[in-house]
Amino acid sequence: MPDVLTALLRHVRIETSLFGRVELGAPWGARIGRREIVLLHHLLEGEMWLELGGREIRVGQGDLLLMPHGVPHCLRHRPGAAVVDEERWLSPPRSGAQTVRRRLGGDGARTVVLCAAMHVAGAGRSLLLRALPSVVLLDGGAGEPVPGLGRLLDGIRDEVRDRRPGAPVMAARFAELLLLQAIRAELERPAPPGSFRAALADERVARALDALYKAPARAWTVASLAREAGMSRSGFALAFREHVGEGPLRHLTRWRMELAKETLRERPGLALAEVASSVGYQDEAAFNVAFRREVGVPPGAYRAGDREPGY
Repeated sequence: MPDVLTALLRHVRIETSLFGRVELGAPWGARIGRREIVLLHHLLEGEMWLELGGREIRVGQGDLLLMPHGVPHCLRHRPGAAVVDEERWLSPPRSGAQTVRRRLGGDGARTVVLCAAMHVAGAGRSLLLRALPSVVLLDGGAGEPVPGLGRLLDGIRDEVRDRRPGAPVMAARFAELLLLQAIRAELERPAPPGSFRAALADERVARALDALYKAPARAWTVASLAREAGMSRSGFALAFREHVGEGPLRHLTRWRMELAKETLRERPGLALAEVASSVGYQDEAAFNVAFRREVGVPPGAYRAGDREPGY
């Protein structure tokens, strides 16, 4: 089975991380607005209820809650409890420190949550997050919800507490491993039919995606990708569109532009012709046209900082 996840993870990184310990006393309820970050909540003590999209989900002690898309949600000590807008839930402290501590609510039953907020970047970000639902709940009732969770949390805590040289980078690496373990655990679950997750689980379509992601500069055609998948051209095109939501060549173009954006950000000294060649365009003018059509600005302007929202 091709490992498409590895191909995507090569182009994913965590740029910034913030950690927090939130202590809550009943009654309490927090409404958390949309944020362009990935949130992790690990329940250390007590219980809480998550409300998301009309659903209420119980989160028990030891559970790991992953919010990959930063969607608005409410957390409560019990279903139906009143909530207040909580902008400070995991907001950066004025001191610029890497950790925060919050105490919210009343004097009732205690709930303690260890949180991490991560800004995920890179060309593979949107595809990786697309493979995940709006909320992932990993059950910690029977032990660690992901392998090595205790060691990873200990590593984060020790780096943040001791403030040794390089501590922010080390803590971010531990957080990255924690996030990747949670993602892998979720992707091992059955995929909903017709989803991008299903494309990763379909061995034939996954073979084509793996080839496309690993060799974006190759002069791919629908026929050559179908050969990678071991399918007829028409059958492959239909299966690909069903799972991925767009045609193979459209998907290739989007992937190439994500890689081009990554290269423009990270290698500012590289000539535009070399950037174009690295993603399959031997003609710099054709690359400029494709980039502007996809991104909204020319590659030179993008490199100079004129970027779309979110970058």
